[in-house]
Amino acid sequence: MHLKKTRVKKDGKVYEYAKIVQSVRREDGVSSEEVVKNLGRMKTEEDWEWAESVLEAMKREEEVPELRDLEVKKQFDYGGVLVAEELWEEYGIKGALMNSIEDRKPEFEFERIVLLLAVNRLYDPSSDLSAYRWINERIYPREDVEKQWIYRSLDLLAEEKGKIERNIFENLVESLDLSLDLVFYDLTSTYFEGEGPDLANFGYSRDHRGDREQIVLGVMMCGGVPIAHEVWKGNTVDKSTLEKTVEQLRERFDIEKMVFVADRGVMTMPNLEELEDVGYEYILSTKRRKDDLAEKLLEKEVPGDKRLRAEEVHREEVDDVTRRYVLCLDEKTREERLETLKEIRKEKEEELKDLKERFEKSRSGKGRGRPMTKKGAMKQAEKILGKNKRLFNVDINETIQWKLNREAWKYEKAIAGKFLLVTTSDLKPGKAMKAYKDLKDVEKAFNELKNFLKIRPIYHHTDKRVKGHVYICILALLLKRLIEKKTDKPFNKTMQELEKLKISKIEFRGKKILQRNQINNAQRRVFESLEVIEPPKVLNVETKNQG
Repeated sequence: MHLKKTRVKKDGKVYEYAKIVQSVRREDGVSSEEVVKNLGRMKTEEDWEWAESVLEAMKREEEVPELRDLEVKKQFDYGGVLVAEELWEEYGIKGALMNSIEDRKPEFEFERIVLLLAVNRLYDPSSDLSAYRWINERIYPREDVEKQWIYRSLDLLAEEKGKIERNIFENLVESLDLSLDLVFYDLTSTYFEGEGPDLANFGYSRDHRGDREQIVLGVMMCGGVPIAHEVWKGNTVDKSTLEKTVEQLRERFDIEKMVFVADRGVMTMPNLEELEDVGYEYILSTKRRKDDLAEKLLEKEVPGDKRLRAEEVHREEVDDVTRRYVLCLDEKTREERLETLKEIRKEKEEELKDLKERFEKSRSGKGRGRPMTKKGAMKQAEKILGKNKRLFNVDINETIQWKLNREAWKYEKAIAGKFLLVTTSDLKPGKAMKAYKDLKDVEKAFNELKNFLKIRPIYHHTDKRVKGHVYICILALLLKRLIEKKTDKPFNKTMQELEKLKISKIEFRGKKILQRNQINNAQRRVFESLEVIEPPKVLNVETKNQG
């Protein structure tokens, strides 16, 4: 018997078919071929491999399975798990975790559980209980994890955070060739569902959930990946976190020289002095209001005709440190802000006019209910104006009168589209502006943590579990960014292809076969970009005796 290939040309295309044939001698003595089995159209190399396997099985007089004899018992997630495993090891995360807890010797595979918890957030982020079910029921290679191991892994991750973070950082510096010239730092918050642990407290909520207890999360990023993070109590003030962050970089990571980039929320004069004392350069944005020097500098013009431009407008010497002030302008943002100011002025004046009519009607006895007091009317006026109250001077006597605050209006128009940086680096103004704009990458990371990796809401009731949960989400973010770096494509597009790669558990007459589905061209390109070797089609075959 042998395999015979036939080609059929149709509509300008050539189609290949395979059949198994054997030589026979007819009664008249002439040799000819007899078709033993038609195998149908061959579309890929894998189809031809399958055809060869059928031929070999028939030569050994083994049964060739028919479709009606096969039963797919279950499918498992495989593509994303396979890729994550490869990158986890390639970038030293696996080794960092194992080395960090080598003295602890837990009875469970801590590193493996942490990996799978992180990968779960790339697939189907939800509660730890859902992750436990996903690990035990829906992934390949098969796992047998106890629920308590999930929670103990979170505890261990929190307990050894400092050592783990440092080990991962050292491996990333080497594997990614990270330049530590610029380290970006920013803060966010995330809330609890129900009552939280000691860390949980009410504070300024960036999620607009002032009705929920929260924690404050600070993240440091370098080269587009998270290198460190810290969790604080929910009522922690932004500017008080910087000292601890600087201490981490200096002592735990042995970073001697870097440029620290952060937003105005974490900057105060003591913060600047703290950075200067340890020898770190910085690029920080200043306040836009209630700072005499900043207000004076923001009113200056930024010469040039580029849409984005920057100019050094001031410098000062403080204890042998030169602070340079760089004024930046975004023309597009300026145009949008000026238009918004016009809309705000019109809207607020209309609302004040309506309030005036209601106040006068109420005071004349024509309105319903009790007359509106001057104090009540002022409260309503302040509510209407909100953060724009500086633009209007409101006076309430027998009626409500207001005037535009010309000085405040002129200032708002002058600073539209501008921001002021203070830096001790020797970067040119344009480079300093670009570095600060790159801080937006941390904001993007926060968005990914909250809306893609579902860091919120948090359900845990101990500080350690909360910190472990946060670290799992940070590690998931790290995996996501590493995949994007290697593929140079949006993660969602890559993950769509990886999610399609499944392992099927097939049963055929006492055998259990674990076999992946066919790899398409898009998936093949993903594997090539990630330098991951394509897995074999059949991963395992079990007989009844093997269980």
